[in-house]
Amino acid sequence: MKPRIYFTIMAIVWLVICGLLLQWSVVMYKSLVYNVSPISFALNNILRLFFGILAFFAGIWVFNRGIDRYADIVLYASVGLLILTLLYGRAFGGATRWIEFLGFSFQPSEFVKFGLIVYLGKVYSYEGLGKVSRVFWKSMIITFVVALLVGLQPNISTAMIMSLSVFLLLWFLGAKIFQILTSSGILLLLFYIAYNTFPHVKERIDIYLGRSDNPRVAQVVQSKVAILSGGVFGRGPGQGLQKLGYLPSSDKDFAFSYITEEYGILGFPAGALWIMIMILLITWNGLWAASKIEDEYKRFLVFGFSLMLFMFSYTHIMVNVGILPPTGLPLPFVSYGGSSLVSSSFAVGYILRGITEGYSYS
Repeated sequence: MKPRIYFTIMAIVWLVICGLLLQWSVVMYKSLVYNVSPISFALNNILRLFFGILAFFAGIWVFNRGIDRYADIVLYASVGLLILTLLYGRAFGGATRWIEFLGFSFQPSEFVKFGLIVYLGKVYSYEGLGKVSRVFWKSMIITFVVALLVGLQPNISTAMIMSLSVFLLLWFLGAKIFQILTSSGILLLLFYIAYNTFPHVKERIDIYLGRSDNPRVAQVVQSKVAILSGGVFGRGPGQGLQKLGYLPSSDKDFAFSYITEEYGILGFPAGALWIMIMILLITWNGLWAASKIEDEYKRFLVFGFSLMLFMFSYTHIMVNVGILPPTGLPLPFVSYGGSSLVSSSFAVGYILRGITEGYSYS
């Protein structure tokens, strides 16, 4: 097996194991709080993992199956799901982000961020003929429309990071300086509008700047406490205290902080440094594959998926350590959440197949 393929598979499995260790740690506490048998949580995690494995192999399978022929359908389905979410979605915590279907609930925005790349790849390769500058504004307008629908849920953090990821992708692939400067101004304007339109956005920015006495400030503080108390090797598996209600969403929005509390910076296998390295391995190998693949559409998708995965992962990490304002973004493969696991699994499956393809051009 080629080294890059081996290390990418290792990194994916490693992150999944970290996620399972995190869930194992909080499952007993959850079972007491929600008065549900631990077996129920265990079965739920097994089901999530099963769908994640299916999505992973689906990503590998579609690589050479002409997914570009269905790019339009992917975009229309994405927009349709976002509209359905706004009209009929399930509300929780002041946001309407979930759709219930056949007893399952899923978060469309987790799938849309990769579906957007699938469609923009077609625009880039078919209409732009591999030249970003020809289709830059069309790509950004489509991205803004999709981001607007996500933002109205409201899910501003996903909308902003998704837009920024596409912007960076187009920049790296050759957008002109005027396009970059103009779109940067538009992104800043949209952020300013979001800050003055959505109270929770203003609240989180004010918390970050230290201009708020909102109780959520304690959440940010506890996130840092968790990391610092973990030290180099952590408190030990299952010994974290933040799950006891000190840090809400310790297995979701603050998964990185909580797992660092238990495994520290270097603790094996789920220490903070190991998690960061595994994410970088997947991203680096994906970008390497994108530089080798000659097919413009596949190259765009491998590059886009790699960049999107990196941006969401490291935004989560930077929020947890206090570099960025608090958001509701999960850490792919580690945080609890089936939608994130399934969509990320599909993306890394496609990336892995792209890495295999990249060796044929070396």
